[in-house]
Amino acid sequence: MKVLERLKSNSYFGNMLESFVSVLPIDLCVIAFFVLGLMDSSSYGTFDLNALFFFLGLSLVAVLGLGLFQIGVDKSMSRMGTLVGETATGKKSMFLLIVMTFVLGFLVTMAEPDLTVLASQVGLPNIIVIVSVSAGTGLFLVIGVVRILLKKNLKVMFLAFYALVFALVALVNPELLPLCFDSGGVSAGPVTVPFILSFGAGIAMSTHAKSSGEDSFGLSALCSVGPIIAVMVLSLFLGDGALESYTAEVRAYSGPALLEAFVGALGDVALAFGPLILFFVVYDLLFLRLSFKALLKILVGLVYGFLGLWLFLTAVNSAFWPTAQIVGSSLGTEEPLYLILLVAAVFGLVGVLAEPAVHVLVKQVEQLSDGGIRSWSVLAVLALGNALALVIAVLRVVYVFPLEYVVIPGYIAIFVLMAVTPNIYTYIAFDSGAVASGPMSSAFLLPFVIGIALSRNVDVYTYAFGVVALIAMMPLLVIELMGVYVSEKKKLRLRKIKRSFVSLEEAQIIHFAEESHV
Repeated sequence: MKVLERLKSNSYFGNMLESFVSVLPIDLCVIAFFVLGLMDSSSYGTFDLNALFFFLGLSLVAVLGLGLFQIGVDKSMSRMGTLVGETATGKKSMFLLIVMTFVLGFLVTMAEPDLTVLASQVGLPNIIVIVSVSAGTGLFLVIGVVRILLKKNLKVMFLAFYALVFALVALVNPELLPLCFDSGGVSAGPVTVPFILSFGAGIAMSTHAKSSGEDSFGLSALCSVGPIIAVMVLSLFLGDGALESYTAEVRAYSGPALLEAFVGALGDVALAFGPLILFFVVYDLLFLRLSFKALLKILVGLVYGFLGLWLFLTAVNSAFWPTAQIVGSSLGTEEPLYLILLVAAVFGLVGVLAEPAVHVLVKQVEQLSDGGIRSWSVLAVLALGNALALVIAVLRVVYVFPLEYVVIPGYIAIFVLMAVTPNIYTYIAFDSGAVASGPMSSAFLLPFVIGIALSRNVDVYTYAFGVVALIAMMPLLVIELMGVYVSEKKKLRLRKIKRSFVSLEEAQIIHFAEESHV
């Protein structure tokens, strides 16, 4: 027992164990579907016993990759963001701060692997989608930093910018609308989220520490609005028929396919980490001038993150994507609707656990709230919201109704709840929506829904895309409801205490210390 406790306390073993627990539910689901014969009627690939072992073997690679990535985040990415955020505001140059923030947001987002995955599935040149999304993120990162410096109300900004989004909905080609909303989700992933969260926390703490806990949340969520607006504006310049017809990609479970995914992931991760490394090295030379030991520690963390993300994306691209598409097309062809919805809910429930950025966020939530908001409670609520999002996504494919029929009422409900939800829960809710829609959403949950759409001959762009947008929206609802519940529970407890101690016959002075442990 002592040996096990020591291993758990070790950061390396602890991260690997957490990664294994994250990926295990997906493996168990795939094994169960294979045994039950739910994966043998797809026209988009063959899933036999060899494919099952191939998938399970690469799941172990995903575990190793996810564990190494989380170690890298702890040792480098979060530290880099905090250092840059803390020192940027001390330069007394608003112009320099704005330019540097935009460049940082642009480069980090352009390097996002899940953005690359989404862009490769759209019938537009990859570079057009990637540059548009990156520019939107960079612009709104600047807006978010200025908000922190000027201490403006984040809720008002959310209302204003989403009002602009809904005003643009009527002008956007319906075929491109799901892509617009999905762009906001994929802009926040395993590279962007740790950096932006730490960057915002560093700026908040260096300016007005009393409110830094709340100000550090909400920045990545605000940055996710920018890509939606940017792609909407782009769509206004694209004529009808701008998208090429969707072509399903059949991937084989074989050595050559694995090698191709391995090489492709290397290029994606090099693009992801190259600009960040260059930016930080230059920034260190100009402003930080860290000691060799401190700089080396960060660079070693970047190596861990590089290797981890490389292995993780290799496993996702060569095993998770084709498997999810086969499951979706198999179920969509023959199975009853209730079974399809059940599988969708299960995939949504366990899919969020395999998102690297989710684990980064929930840890920072607990740290910045001084343990007041438990990481496990946020993770459980996110999983529930993800399951509901996948069910709605499948219903869209089955009953072919537009995405705006869901997102507009959904965000109206979110903004109504915002009026009664404690600020910190609102900010966490918006950040949670951003991080839940990471690489696993693009590379596992999206192909699952695409498989269903292909099997039913439904237009993929209009009705299958939009999954990432729904995954980004549902956590906002469920975490705001969680915040309302906690707030009302706290008020009820205080009222009971007051009634039990205060009477008309006795004058008392009682000090109530509020404490929240969720």
